[in-house]
Amino acid sequence: MIRSRIADFAPEHHPLLTADCSRRPVSSSALLSQIITSKLEDGNIKAAVRILNSDEKPSAPSEQTWSKLKEKQPAASKPLDGLPCPTQFASISVSELDVRRAALSFAACSAGGPDGLRPQHLRDLLLSSESGPELLSALTAFVNIMLAGGCPTRLAAIFFGGRLLALNKKSGGIRPIAIGFTLRRLVSNVRILLARKG
Repeated sequence: MIRSRIADFAPEHHPLLTADCSRRPVSSSALLSQIITSKLEDGNIKAAVRILNSDEKPSAPSEQTWSKLKEKQPAASKPLDGLPCPTQFASISVSELDVRRAALSFAACSAGGPDGLRPQHLRDLLLSSESGPELLSALTAFVNIMLAGGCPTRLAAIFFGGRLLALNKKSGGIRPIAIGFTLRRLVSNVRILLARKG
């Protein structure tokens, strides 16, 4: 399954536009069923009931939906290669305690990004006596690299991207929901917690 995903991955094209033409259209009720099933499998009954009773339903993937989402999420104002060099700024360094606090601060049953890694996965691994200490050291090193501007430019568009879902509003509009990669959100959480500490 992982190999087939890697083989299908084409970063220069949007997945909605590349995959949609060869597959059957998915109905709104089928998408809703998938979302509710996913929440139930996670044990998040409260979220499943909330989605089931909501007036907002998932929008079926289409060119029209994609156009509406692009209107709500404008393109970046600058190309990534035009950003200032990270070495021009003093970077901060965080401790394992900071990273642990940030990783455990995610809301219960937070969704995963495009790679499927959920905050709960990190939590379970960090709280394990076998994997926890080694993973925490690796995560801390990763967070410090990211905070120092160490994300390669060609990967930034992916790493700082996310999964974009669309809900049809009862009023006729569309509500975009973006879910970023868990590791990118972890770096953001660490920075937010440090800012609050002053």
